[in-house]
Amino acid sequence: MSPSRFFLLALLVLPAGARAAPTLTLDRALSLALDQNPGLLALQSEVAASRARLEGASLLLQSNPELEGAAGPRSTAGTRGTDFSVTLSQRLELFGQRAARSDASRALLGSAEARLAGRRVEVAAEVREGFGRWLGARQRDRIAAEALDLARQALAAAETRQAAGAASRIEVNAARAVLGRAARERSAAALRLASAKAGLLLLLGLDPAEPAEPEGDLALEAPGPVVATDTLVQQALALRPDLQAARLEVDAAAAEHRLAGREALPNPRLGVSYAEEGDPTNPARITQAILAFDLPLFNRNQAARGVAAARQQQAARALEALTRSVRAEVALAASRLASAQAAAQAYAGGLLAGLEENMQLVTEAYRAGKVDFFQLLVIRRETLEARNGYVDALEELLAAKAGLSRAIGSIP
Repeated sequence: MSPSRFFLLALLVLPAGARAAPTLTLDRALSLALDQNPGLLALQSEVAASRARLEGASLLLQSNPELEGAAGPRSTAGTRGTDFSVTLSQRLELFGQRAARSDASRALLGSAEARLAGRRVEVAAEVREGFGRWLGARQRDRIAAEALDLARQALAAAETRQAAGAASRIEVNAARAVLGRAARERSAAALRLASAKAGLLLLLGLDPAEPAEPEGDLALEAPGPVVATDTLVQQALALRPDLQAARLEVDAAAAEHRLAGREALPNPRLGVSYAEEGDPTNPARITQAILAFDLPLFNRNQAARGVAAARQQQAARALEALTRSVRAEVALAASRLASAQAAAQAYAGGLLAGLEENMQLVTEAYRAGKVDFFQLLVIRRETLEARNGYVDALEELLAAKAGLSRAIGSIP
């Protein structure tokens, strides 16, 4: 059993009250999403439908044989009899209609498969971003919980100092206000955490109410090798599934245009007929070959040819526009990643460690009466804002990496 199947069973089979929240890793989340995402399942059905249309277009004969029969009485000079005839005919396509129809259906199948591959790339990027939001929301929730605990400690210290005559009522009231704000921020952080979890589980095709915990924390990884933007653009032009789908749409439109032109030509219908004349005195049996075809005098498939030509032009222009858009997307994604990497590195350069040290020192100084409450408040607020800023930077870095993978068209 695959890890994704095992995790799915752990979520759906065991009673909710009888299991601990399973741990969800990023790799497992990707596996679940690529296997269970509702959007991907819908596109898989579209691919199956396109494959069925290709099978139909590949039939040697697109129309069924036609069987026609006729019978009726014959009366001549006082004699009566019965005449009957049977005709069997088949319409043939002799001008390349089958090849053009098959080419169009094959290109549309390839386009559907490319759209499915493109959606897989998008889902993978969305899962990476959603997993990062979940981790970030959990870390912010922890920071908010620590801030709430610190606010309680500060209020207790302020009340102790007031009882000893070392603090005023204003200081105690300020500490209570800080505690109220910290409690509100903790509630907001818990709500953001629940929202991030629900968003990711929905993306995975799971019930948002199911218990689950993400594995690990957001952390700064060593930056990978720098790749030139031009190289990334060339990779995107070669790998992007939506570009492949657009190219195949152009091929399909060209084949449909060719088919519309061939459909204007008269297609013959070949057949054979057998008839018996029921004259009792002189019965006759007649066998004939049949050749019939339409005369394209009025309807020469003008509408279908015009629509096909317009669609071919539209598909070509859409491909040109998408190619330009891809170049811009890759350049923007590369720039975003570089900025996110620089921002995260700035936090990791000793800034947080220094602020944490300042918080410990000022807390001890406040308890010893060396600094007032408002100095303590400023240092704590700066430290908490810096910690939350670091989480924001790490979350943005993960989202930027996912965005670049999406822009290139790859699933790392």
